[in-house]
Amino acid sequence: MIKIASFGCGVDSVAGLLLSKEQGIEYDEVIFADTGNEMPETYAYLEYFEKKSGFKITKVKSHLGKIYDYYYDKRCFPLPTFRDCTKKFKITPIRQYLRKKYGRKETFSMFLYIDYSEFHRMRTSDRKYITNCYPLVDLKLTREQLQYIITSKGYELPIKSGCFFCPFNTKKRWIDLRNNNSDLFEKSKELEKRAMYKENGTRKFNIKPLVKIRGKESQTLMECSCFNG
Repeated sequence: MIKIASFGCGVDSVAGLLLSKEQGIEYDEVIFADTGNEMPETYAYLEYFEKKSGFKITKVKSHLGKIYDYYYDKRCFPLPTFRDCTKKFKITPIRQYLRKKYGRKETFSMFLYIDYSEFHRMRTSDRKYITNCYPLVDLKLTREQLQYIITSKGYELPIKSGCFFCPFNTKKRWIDLRNNNSDLFEKSKELEKRAMYKENGTRKFNIKPLVKIRGKESQTLMECSCFNG
């Protein structure tokens, strides 16, 4: 069975790879699913981590192109309660790559990195040829412990990974985007406007804004289910 590490370039997956290296666990391949519109800091950290750790990381992309362009052309954006971005830009590109490279008869152990507090996100794969593994949950490691593992080994902490216009962005993340990456913030606003209005300029109903920078932070925050660390 081929061992694959799904690498998202966030705290969980960075700590997971560092732990596996310490434990002598070897993967046949480490794969990063690139949506084409991750945060600039994520791309910078990906390059930094690859050089410092020595891990060779395969980057795969969707045949649909960049995720922002995809939703822009469709005049919509992902919604927390109804979205297909994870499947189209994360899961499917990885699976297509594996089938193309290793063939249709091979089976895979897919290592997915979520911390112990997120054990409710564990899933059995819907494909018989893939067995999902959750090593950080098995070790009952919390996010704080994972952050310590990263810094104790002399690595910088990565930011939370994810598309810059993720519908799960918190108010703080939107404000940080506005203050530090104004061009991406404006692109998010443009996508929001294009999705909320028809081509004739009339407002669509029942679509909540994508960008949330006003009011109090929601007390019922949902976590993006992308397995991106």
